[in-house]
Amino acid sequence: MPHLGHTMDEGKVAEWLVSEGDSVAQGDIIATVETDKATFDIEAPGDGVLIAIHVAAGSMAAVGDTIATVGASGGATIAIPDPPPSPPRADAAMPIPTLAVQAEPAPRARAIPAARALAAELGVDLAGVTGTGEEGLISREDVAAAAKSRPSPADATVPLSPMRRAIAAATAGSWQTVPHVALTAPADLTQVLARGKSSLTAAIVRATARALCDHPGLNGWLVDGAFRAASHSDIAVAVSTPDGLVTATIPQAERKSEAVIATEIATLSVAARHGTLDGARMTGASFTVSSLGRWGVQSFAPIIAAPQVAILGVGRIDRVAREIRGGIRFVSEVALTLVFDHRANDGVAAAQLLAAIIANLETPEPPEATP
Repeated sequence: MPHLGHTMDEGKVAEWLVSEGDSVAQGDIIATVETDKATFDIEAPGDGVLIAIHVAAGSMAAVGDTIATVGASGGATIAIPDPPPSPPRADAAMPIPTLAVQAEPAPRARAIPAARALAAELGVDLAGVTGTGEEGLISREDVAAAAKSRPSPADATVPLSPMRRAIAAATAGSWQTVPHVALTAPADLTQVLARGKSSLTAAIVRATARALCDHPGLNGWLVDGAFRAASHSDIAVAVSTPDGLVTATIPQAERKSEAVIATEIATLSVAARHGTLDGARMTGASFTVSSLGRWGVQSFAPIIAAPQVAILGVGRIDRVAREIRGGIRFVSEVALTLVFDHRANDGVAAAQLLAAIIANLETPEPPEATP
């Protein structure tokens, strides 16, 4: 079972695409694995035969456990080559172990495509459905009947998904070990909204990325009692998916225009919701932006994604009256909440960063300043 993220300690073999005894070629996709954040394809490490499946589809395996054995035609096991070296990440060293698992293989449930689609929609495990079609083939009616016979939510105990368990562990660990301090201030978005050329989230990400360049003490990671400053503003954007919250990273956001950032956010959000987000875009961020404004939340204090040392919470946009040059004018205002790790910074440094973010939003950039 490969290591596919710093919060991952186990994964689920979602499906085997080949059977024991089948010939495989190096690079063939032979299985899919569900981690706490997404679904990944597993490739054959070499040409040969799938000698044995050690972890059945639907079963969990710890990172590093052997999930299958691929051998040459003569019976020798094919070793999985070491992955090419990658640059060190600030959040954690992530060794990539070998292909692996443990358990007796279970036959894949036989069902028509429409039945599989309905089962996915209703959350029905096809392994527990009895098919009434020819040779036990499962139909839509079989899936619907199985869904109706399930215990009601009040009676059922639903185990946490791998993603939900990972989120629970990460947030609990951060909350218990990091002294969170929250600062909130309003930002006038009138000029940002008047531009109307990109998303609000993109504008906030860019304003934050620029501000972090001048306040590096809040852009990085606190690891083993030492602060590691990031060389760029690699901003993570929180994306809500049906299975839980995923963060997608915009690398070097300070070098990108709002339009480019908006396009990246849109593309990464779609990938996250479909479980196809590249693992490289899920780690390595030096700062996080999280927004609940679209759900009507006025302001909130998010939990820091440790080992990062700060996170920005974005609330909803309100029309409010402001006194400007002796008169009253209505403006579009948003509450920004900067939560910081008090071990790495004091309140003054955090307040200065928050003020810089607001200034970047309220003061339009000259055209030549936008990459």
